[in-house]
Order: sequence, then structure tokens, then C-alpha cells
Amino acid sequence: MTRSQPNPAKGRFHGRAGFVVAATVAGACTGLAVMAFRWLVWAVSWAFSWGQGMSSVQLVELPRWWLVIMPAAGGLLVGAISNWLAPETRGTGVPEVIEAVSLRRGFIRKRVAVVKSIVVALCLGSGGSAGREGPVIHVGSAIGSLAAGWMGLPTALRRTLVGCGAAAAISATFDAPVAGALFAGEVILGEFGVVSFSAIVVAAVAGSIVSKLLAGGLPVLVVPDFEFNSVRELAFHAGLGVASGIAGAGFVLLLDHTSRLFERVRLPPWLKPAIGGLAVGATGLFVPEVLSVGYPAINRALWTSGFDAALVVLLIAKPAATALTLGSGGSGGVFAPSLFLGGTLGALYGGFLHDMHFSSMATAGSYALVGMAACVAAVTRAPISAMLIVIELSGSWNVVLPVMLACILATLVADRLAPSVYHVKLLRRGLDPRRRRDLNLLRGERVESIARQGVVAAGPSTTARQLLERAEGDEEVRIAAVDEKGRYTGIVRLHRLLRAIKENPDQAAPAIADATVPPARQVDTLDVVLRLMDEHDTDWLAVVDDEHRPTGYVLLDGIVEVYHRRLFELDPVGESASLLRSAEGGSSLSLADGMVLSVVDVPAEWAGHTLRQLDLRRRHGLEVVLVVRQGVSGTERIVADAGLELAEGDRLLVLAKQDGDVFSPK
Repeated sequence: MTRSQPNPAKGRFHGRAGFVVAATVAGACTGLAVMAFRWLVWAVSWAFSWGQGMSSVQLVELPRWWLVIMPAAGGLLVGAISNWLAPETRGTGVPEVIEAVSLRRGFIRKRVAVVKSIVVALCLGSGGSAGREGPVIHVGSAIGSLAAGWMGLPTALRRTLVGCGAAAAISATFDAPVAGALFAGEVILGEFGVVSFSAIVVAAVAGSIVSKLLAGGLPVLVVPDFEFNSVRELAFHAGLGVASGIAGAGFVLLLDHTSRLFERVRLPPWLKPAIGGLAVGATGLFVPEVLSVGYPAINRALWTSGFDAALVVLLIAKPAATALTLGSGGSGGVFAPSLFLGGTLGALYGGFLHDMHFSSMATAGSYALVGMAACVAAVTRAPISAMLIVIELSGSWNVVLPVMLACILATLVADRLAPSVYHVKLLRRGLDPRRRRDLNLLRGERVESIARQGVVAAGPSTTARQLLERAEGDEEVRIAAVDEKGRYTGIVRLHRLLRAIKENPDQAAPAIADATVPPARQVDTLDVVLRLMDEHDTDWLAVVDDEHRPTGYVLLDGIVEVYHRRLFELDPVGESASLLRSAEGGSSLSLADGMVLSVVDVPAEWAGHTLRQLDLRRRHGLEVVLVVRQGVSGTERIVADAGLELAEGDRLLVLAKQDGDVFSPK
């Protein structure tokens, strides 16, 4: 059986121009969603504050008992709605987007955009201490995924549209299209391709235009003119970068430990956000600036000229309140709290220098601006995006050198102390998003998708002679040895079985099984299974259930077929086509994971044989990706299949280990 290359123009999608239109629509829709979300948060805030609003000046007008109860009431609603409709809407939302891009081919449930908007509006509108940027990224990404599904786009373009939604969300929020586009590539997709990045830029611009039209270009932060008159100040900015790295890593660890603490609390999940909200309300009773997003307090830090001791309290209280909100299961982002943390830290740092006359050339507000970028870089591990957001907010190129230095140092320091805030949640679940940037296309596929039924379970009463009789005439039989309770103990290899027949045909199956070969589980990803097969020199593994009983088996051929299929889903608009054409032209291309992509001409002795019969992986260490064949109608590219019969004149596009010699038949 041969499998032709998937049609990249399926559904309503027609070429690159159509994809750019799709990106524009996704960006514009995300811009509308961001504005609608902003108005929704305002409406909920107005309702919870009895028409007062969420600034610290307005909050003090509320009864003190309601100031404590208000975040708890919102948390109760958030917990109930998210637990009932969409549990993935808890938290910041960005880790869920990264997981969708990395492991679920860009699929995000349709309801997420609506449910996320509602629960975040309830959380922030009732005084929950979090940001709105992460949630709008989740909402925008869900819109991109929805648009891709409606247009019938293949996997790679679905992922790109998810990135388009994320870029438009950042762009519409901060009026920073360049930063939004780079954030999508830096954090969400983890890569930059010509076609995908072009679409992301278009989406970011569309989101920004919609935001300007509806909000009149009113910025969320009012940034003063940045002061930087001497390169000698770079030493002070470097110190701020190091301090921001430590503070950012501490914030990430605080969020993680608080989340773990609430996980150990034996209460229903829907009730925990109310408990966290109660603690936040108690904090807000004394420090009302920590409630909700906190942009007024950030503006206060930006416009500080000297040392403001009140900012010390905010520096401690805001991260604690945010950790309580998100750690308990509330919904919101960490972007604004990171800006808050960096702004207050920078203002305190700059104010101290200014008052001590260490630096008479810049105000505390200028250091606050640099601190904002540095803390965002430390918390998110997105230094480029953090730099550009601050540069675009300030509108001044004077900020470039200090911000670049501080962001890089903050990122380097934080990276030694804690993972990214967007990765820590995934790492706790055994997922490492940092590894998704290589060529491994199998990480999003699980064993259950290709597992076969019919494995033979041979217990202690089954002899070698009986197994041989069972295996004769059936090349597809797979035998797993089990104990008295039916639990897996190993696989029976053919050479072991034949040796047992010669030595003692009455040996029990477990005695001749290879107990060193582990089984696979239905939830294991295929990259893990492939690694196990390679380590134990086998082309199949038994699949077991939760009680360790064999239920089926998984074949190497099945994994390779999935790999080939995913390779062509990777980039149907042609970004990978140039790479393939280069390899077909005779160039060997180095890829990730120590692999090289190259071409092997099919020799005469291979013609007429199938890939299964040739077994090139075992004999020569080659993974055949593509068969290039000259037909009557031109060049035909056929996805490699185990049953594909080779013809003279065929060329094989193969993957081989970089430290070995690519096989070249004489």
C-alpha cells in the first residue's frame, strides 16, 4: 500500500494567499475578542464593586467585610464554572496553548474561548490578583484553532493559526504588534518559519488595528519619557537585571509551591478558588492595590521620581496575592503581575540610587521600565518579546541598551534557578515543551492510536513446543509471557524460542522470555516507545493495561508510518519543501537529535523488493522517509510504506545518525 502526500489545499483553504486571509481574519477576530473581554472585565468589576470600580481609591469606599468576601465569591463562581465546563481554563492558559501546539496538533476545544473569558472576567472583576494577558492569549489561540478547523486546514497550519491568535492577543492588548509576533514564535510555536511568521505578523497587525479602532489607541500603561544619558548607567541596569532574575525565579517558585500546596488540600476542586479568594480579600483589606490586575499601581511605579517605601509592601504583597489566586485554581495571567513585580522592584532600585546620588541621571521611573522588561523576561523566558513590549510602550530607542542588557542577564539568572512559568506546570505533568523544537514528530502521538489487538499471552503452563506450533504459519504473531496472575513478564523472541526447542521443548514460556524488554502503555507517546525499541533491539513491544496485563502490541512499522505521515503534515505550504528539495539534489542536511537527511540511490539488487524485506533500518541504520520516483507524468514523491516495492531508478530520502556514514551502495 502506498500513501500519497496529503493535499495541502483541502477544505476551504487555497494556497498561501488564502492562508494569509485566514491569518488576517483570526487576528481581527482576536482583536474584537480582546476588546470584548476588556469590556466584560469592566462590567463584572462594576457589578462586584457596586459601581465603584477596582482602583485602590474606589475600593476603600466599599464595606470592609465585602472587600474580604468579594474575591471569595468570585472564586466560588470561577471554580464551579471551570470545573463543570472546561477544567483547562484554570490558571494562565498559556501552558495549555503550548501543550495544544506541541502534543494535540493545535486542537483547542471550541468552548474554551467563551468559558475562559467568563471565568477570567469573574476572577479579575471580583478582585482576584492576576493579569488578563495570558487569558487573552488562550482566547486568541482558541479562536485561531477554531478558524483552522472551520477552514479544514492541516496540522501545521492549524498550529500557525493558533500562534496567530496569540500574537494578535498581545498586539491588541499592548498595541505592540512586533512584540506579539515574536512572542508567538518565541513562546507558543518555538520556531520561526518564513510563511508561518509572515502570517503571524499579519495577524498581529490586524489585532492591533482593531484595538486602535475600538479603543482609540488608549494605552493600558502611561509610560514617561525614558532617561538614559550615559553608558556608565549600564552597570546599574546590569545590577537590576540580576535582581530581576532572582525575583522572577522566586515568583515562579512561589506560584509552583502554592499550587502544590492547594493540590494537597482535601477539598473539592471547585471550592479551592474561593479559599484562595478569601485569603486575597484579607490581603486586599490592608493593601487594596493588589486586587485585580493592578495597572494603576504599575503606573505609580513608572512615575516615581525617588524612593517610595510604600512600594516595598506592594513588592511582597502582589506576588503573594497572585500565587494565592492562581495556585488555588483561579483563572488569570502572570504577565501583568510580572510587570507589577518588575516595576516596583525597578522603582525601588532606581529610587534608592537616585536618593543616594549613585545615579543622578535617571529617575526611579526609568528603572521601573527596565525592571518591568527584565522581570517579564525572567518569568516567561521570552526576553525578545519582553524587550520589544517595553520598547513599543515607551516609544523611545534610548531604552534599547539598558533593556537588552537587563533582560538577558535576568533570563540567564532565572534559568539557573527555576523553569519558565509557562513550562513549570507542564514539567510537573511529565511534559517537556523545551524539547518540542526538534524534528521529533512522534511526541504528540500515543500508543493507543496504533496499538494492535491479538497478542498471545503465554503463562507458566505454556511450553516452548506449544508456542512454536502457535507461531508456525503466522508471521504476525506476537507472544508475551505472563505470570500466574496474567501480568506481563517479558516478550518471547524467535531466536530464543528456536534455541529452547533444541535444548528443551518443554520449557515454560516465562523461562525463555526476554524479561529485560519493558512493555508500553496506552498513554505512552511514540517517541518514548521508539527509544525503548532501539535500546532493547526489538521491532515490537507488548502493550499492557493498568494491571500490567497484555492487551495488544505496537510495531516499529506502525511508528515509522506515523512519522512519515506527520512529516508531510509538518509544513504543507512548502517551508519544508525547500529542505526536501535540497536533500533530493544531493545535499546532506543536519537536523535535530543528531540526525542527517540525505538521499540514497536504489541499486539494482534492491529493485523488486519491499522496504519490509530490505529492512534498511536494521541493516544500514536508515529510516526511509520518502521514495522519489520518475513517472510518466513527472516526478512522483511517495511516502515510504513497509509494503512499498522499490523500482530501479528510485531515490530514497533517508534519515541517518549524524555520527555514522550514510549508506551509499556501490
